[in-house]
Amino acid sequence: MTFGEKLQLLRKSSGLSQEQLAAQINISRQAISKWESDTAMPDTENVIRLSKLFQVTTDYLLLEECDSMTHGGGQPAPAASIKKANPRLVRLIAGGATSGLSLVILLVLGVLSSVYPCVYSVSPAGVEWTRVYTGLPGFLKTHHLEWFFWLWCAVLAAGVILMAYDRLRPGIEKLKQLIRQCRKL
Repeated sequence: MTFGEKLQLLRKSSGLSQEQLAAQINISRQAISKWESDTAMPDTENVIRLSKLFQVTTDYLLLEECDSMTHGGGQPAPAASIKKANPRLVRLIAGGATSGLSLVILLVLGVLSSVYPCVYSVSPAGVEWTRVYTGLPGFLKTHHLEWFFWLWCAVLAAGVILMAYDRLRPGIEKLKQLIRQCRKL
């Protein structure tokens, strides 16, 4: 859409005549008519006044490829107003949520091992000694949950790495360079 087409659409959807619009931004009706017919373009000051009046961006008004910036009534489209998420913030939130969840699960395992104490003993054949596991290790071995415990320990480590990634990045880059140099030798 051209500037004139957009201006006419915005004016009509706001229920304004050319005279009313001209009075609001202190110009003549003939100027509005010329802008809508694309025989003239407004100066920068008037473009800014129009963008404020119709609550659209100046890019929408001036650039023909910005047709999708508005929908019905000249209001900004929701998708156009959504900013791209900051990757650092996303890593912090994901790392915090992951670490928090894994800590809660590990805490629940610890509480369960206290509430339901278990003793797990191993006495291999042909030896005189016996290995006894109590507390959390005994609980995990009795219920065959070692894998579950170590899984959530790994998830906790991944969450911590996600949260600390930006601080670790320079060290990681140096380590990568060192590995490349070692491969060249």
